[in-house]
Amino acid sequence: MKAILKIFAVILLPAIAAASDQTNRLYQPGGMWMPHQIAELHGETLKKMGLQLDPAVFADPLQFPLNAIVSLGGCSASFISADGLIITNYHCVRGALQYNSTENANLLKTGYLAHDRSQELFAGPTARVYVVTAIDDVTERMLNGAADLADGLERYKELEKREKQIVEAAEKSKPNTRCEVARFYGGGKFYLITKLEIKDVRLVYAPHNGVGEFGGEIDNWMWPRHDADFSLLRAYVGPDGKPAEYSKDNVPYKPKSFLKIADESFKPGDLAFVVGYPAVTERLTTAKEVVEEIEWRLPRTIRFYQQHIDVLNAVAKDDPDLKIKAAYTLAGLENYKKKYIGTLEGAQNEKLVQKKKDEEAALTLWIQSSLQNKQEYGNIIEKINGLIGESQKSRETNQTLKFLAYRRTAQLLNAAIDIVHMAEERPKPDLERDPDYQERNWKRLEQAQERLQKNYSRAIEQAIFELDLKDCFSLEEELRPQVVEDFLASADVSDETIHQKAEELFSGTKLGNLDERLNLLRSASIKDMQNSEDKLIQFALKLSPCLEKIKDKEKRLSGDMILARPIYYKALEAFHQGVLASDANGTIRISYGTV
Repeated sequence: MKAILKIFAVILLPAIAAASDQTNRLYQPGGMWMPHQIAELHGETLKKMGLQLDPAVFADPLQFPLNAIVSLGGCSASFISADGLIITNYHCVRGALQYNSTENANLLKTGYLAHDRSQELFAGPTARVYVVTAIDDVTERMLNGAADLADGLERYKELEKREKQIVEAAEKSKPNTRCEVARFYGGGKFYLITKLEIKDVRLVYAPHNGVGEFGGEIDNWMWPRHDADFSLLRAYVGPDGKPAEYSKDNVPYKPKSFLKIADESFKPGDLAFVVGYPAVTERLTTAKEVVEEIEWRLPRTIRFYQQHIDVLNAVAKDDPDLKIKAAYTLAGLENYKKKYIGTLEGAQNEKLVQKKKDEEAALTLWIQSSLQNKQEYGNIIEKINGLIGESQKSRETNQTLKFLAYRRTAQLLNAAIDIVHMAEERPKPDLERDPDYQERNWKRLEQAQERLQKNYSRAIEQAIFELDLKDCFSLEEELRPQVVEDFLASADVSDETIHQKAEELFSGTKLGNLDERLNLLRSASIKDMQNSEDKLIQFALKLSPCLEKIKDKEKRLSGDMILARPIYYKALEAFHQGVLASDANGTIRISYGTV
């Protein structure tokens, strides 16, 4: 093979391949490994499989080739030119296509090609490219003394405060960056990730949807695929080379590294690396958590998504403008619905619950097999299961209310909730604010409102709101959210009554106006909110305390788990003799195997 490194564009994430070794066909060890683990745990295996590079090159995300892999804040991508050209999946540019579509030029259908840089289209105010520039271990700063705090909620708030302090100091010392503290192994390790935040992203190319979704394939969860699942973007910065808001004066970003398209295709037995920023996995869970996922959450979520897909299709059926406005949300719902269906079917076919129970039984026997194991890990499985069991008691009510408030189509309702929270948080010192409403996020909140205006439809939001109300009232009476019963203010839960109340709510708000939302977001006080006659603001005022109670329960659980989960992971790691990949958390990961 001539090329030691090569990228194959039409796969889920950017792939890097090494020399072929025909004796290692179909070797798939699995795992989403952190970069340093590739050399530490897999170096010798990779050399035997034909890797011609030093495995240590994969240990540093700040050096080639990993520094050519970037995040779009929800999608993985790669630089493929010295002038900031980026390759990513087709579905990852649907937001940019929707943002630039009109009834007369529906790019969601036709795709787009810029014939020169002057024709590259702004992808929208919320589009981002994140380039990692530093990774620092902050475990000691995060965890020192945290175990001494007896209450889970108190512990969560203390960790949140420390995280805000770390992020504030990092972003002040490095302008134009976006920092986060990422948790690994359930809170056993914490790393500060510093990223260059590029805010001017432009659409260069996307295929016609008949090619990008050939055969009607909406997403990327199944193989083989026969569509052109790739698109091109370009990152732009100010003339001084620093990140800047969109401007015609901006120039292409010059990445430190970029990948080259291979001039040879893969062959069976070739060693391939899949590199990217996977969002969340939950592989290192107890059997009780797997049962919760398979028997309750997945079936419920699939049903919920299908109901919303049906309503969106019905509302937008005969209206070209509504089809454009619904397209991005529909694609997301279809994407995750299919993922969850596949996850559920795979778990059932593989008898995952029984396998997990058998593995857990073996782990328990191993813990009980020695005094040292008992002292180190004790009854950790029972402790975690007890915490999970406590959280299950209110799951129906809480999940229904969260679906109502936070679903993708709750656009004006989300805006009203943000406005109310901003009114509550703005008077506080910045480090005491909810992280989502700190000053570092104010511009983002405003940009989200600008983006909302491009695809808002009252017909869509109201139809989905009515569906969610019906979902609330489908619960047994004692499980129904009280705030929703108060909103309806009637024993009659017929479709007609629900429609009438939704009609009153959305006809009684001015939040459909962008300037109104921005003005309230920037300056409204909680007293202004309380005196407002806007019906959506009033509903958000009543809804917000209920959502905060749910958040506090989740924070308490997280604060308790921060002590339990790392012990469980250490037990698993010792049981598996040191080879364990931490669950995905939005940071860079590497998988490898043979073609």
